[in-house]
Amino acid sequence: EAAQNPAYHYVTVVIEPSAPAQTLVFTVKTKKGRTYSHSYPLEAREASRRSHMGLDSRDLIYLVTPDRFANGNPVNDQIRGLEEQTLDRSEGYQRHGGDLQGLTAHLDYIASLGATAVWTMPVLVNDMPRASYHGYAITDHYRVDPRFGGHRAYKEYAEALHAKDMKLVMDMVPNHIGTGHRFYQNPPDSNWINAWPGLPETDKNGEVGEPLITNHRYATLYDPYVAPSDQQQFTDGWFVSSMVDVNQRDRHCAQYLLQNALWWIESIGVDAFRVDTWIYPDQNFLNQWSTAIHAVYPDFFIFSESWVNNEHSQQYFLDRHPTLDGAADFMMYNAWKEALEKPTTWKGGLNHFYLNLAADYLYREPENFIVFLDNHDEGRFFAKVKEDKDLYKMGLAMLYTMRGIPCLYYGTEVLMKAENDHGAMRQDFYGGWPGDAKNAFTGEGLNPDEAEALAFVHELADLRKAHPVIGTGALRQWAPYNDVYAYAWSNDEEVLLVMVNRNANPQYFGLYRMLDGLNTLDGPQVLFETKPLEGYPQTRGLQDIVDLGQYRIASNGLTILRFLKQKTN
Repeated sequence: EAAQNPAYHYVTVVIEPSAPAQTLVFTVKTKKGRTYSHSYPLEAREASRRSHMGLDSRDLIYLVTPDRFANGNPVNDQIRGLEEQTLDRSEGYQRHGGDLQGLTAHLDYIASLGATAVWTMPVLVNDMPRASYHGYAITDHYRVDPRFGGHRAYKEYAEALHAKDMKLVMDMVPNHIGTGHRFYQNPPDSNWINAWPGLPETDKNGEVGEPLITNHRYATLYDPYVAPSDQQQFTDGWFVSSMVDVNQRDRHCAQYLLQNALWWIESIGVDAFRVDTWIYPDQNFLNQWSTAIHAVYPDFFIFSESWVNNEHSQQYFLDRHPTLDGAADFMMYNAWKEALEKPTTWKGGLNHFYLNLAADYLYREPENFIVFLDNHDEGRFFAKVKEDKDLYKMGLAMLYTMRGIPCLYYGTEVLMKAENDHGAMRQDFYGGWPGDAKNAFTGEGLNPDEAEALAFVHELADLRKAHPVIGTGALRQWAPYNDVYAYAWSNDEEVLLVMVNRNANPQYFGLYRMLDGLNTLDGPQVLFETKPLEGYPQTRGLQDIVDLGQYRIASNGLTILRFLKQKTN
């Protein structure tokens, strides 16, 4: 089928499931009589690459900015022919040299934090003149950026993950492409690009002018009174001036994006997709895209970046997409900010967190939400809590024991604290480069607070691994009272009661409140604490802290009690 652009033709190939591995030869004859042939290998599928597919509530994701984690191969730091050649670790928006080889070399460290999956920011080619490190302005959908090590390094990274029984989460970007992409420079069809009200002009130096930017008003998709121009600017406006909005309503463009996704899953062994800017592309396309992926890979896991600010919007984007497995839980993120950064009021602080969890009735499978305290777009968690170690430990302990799939942003475990700038909050990981003064992989050079934080996260990893009731059992929560909030996981063997005190003084939680359906318990045992209770020895017994059925919790502290279920004959 001829494309609008004479440089392109669309070829549809039907491949039967029983087709053997072979080499397909495509022959093209030009109008001038010249003949060109192209060989395409149809490879056999490898079942082993599908053995780790999917995510569930027992997983824990580690989020990495690959350019900033570890430089495993300095030879690939600068690649001739690519636009951005500057390498400057002191500049937040320049490349620093981290790569897939460096990430692969430190998977044992990542696993020691309790992580069972690794999500990297996009690793495909971003041949852009500036800020190409972040990966979100893709200029080639089928090529891993050679500055990250190229396709072979990505394949070796996937194999190393799977050998350690870990999973690969790939960051997909169907909403936009970089201005350096051939589909913007020379598209098969003008319909591939959303250019409303028109393409930005390019000056004599090749500089692209300002396009119409999206208004970011996701409510225009469900507003019954929406002005059509507002909705069109949201859906068709560019994300930023360097990121071209793609028109997934064009059937050829949609098919290209789908086939590309399937190719990465099959060729590398990807186990899950995180889909960037989910709320911006054509929503019908996303339904068709995710449905088609699950038709081929039923166990595959897709979660969205649906960055919304209220529960009904989060529900809307889930209900609209029945084959979407999960979503980044920005409602939980906002609730943690309220609970850990603000005092408790009737609707604020801990009560905001309680009410947010109570809203889970709106969602199907909230256990598949990705929960997080910080990420690559928001300020570091330690900075958010004003470098308060008690609140830091409280937040991490809640993250590792809350419903959903926890996601730990690299460096949070060693108190990284950049807050207000993307380039800064995606800082270099300690020890990822030769000569670094600090090395989180070995512990060398970490100050006492950083070493304490890392050891604390290791304790949480051990706790989560030792008690599979977390994430799989029945969850119950108790309304905050006197700045104390509690929730519990239970199964046929045990109950883990997590008590959170956001008061500046020690407070009690009434254990009698657990009698509503959990009264056949033995114990309890003090399983975990974020800080010792003032005035009591470290090795205290329960008689020191239980008074008339109440348990005393340290100021701004979190305690976990373990109860065993009584055996019945």
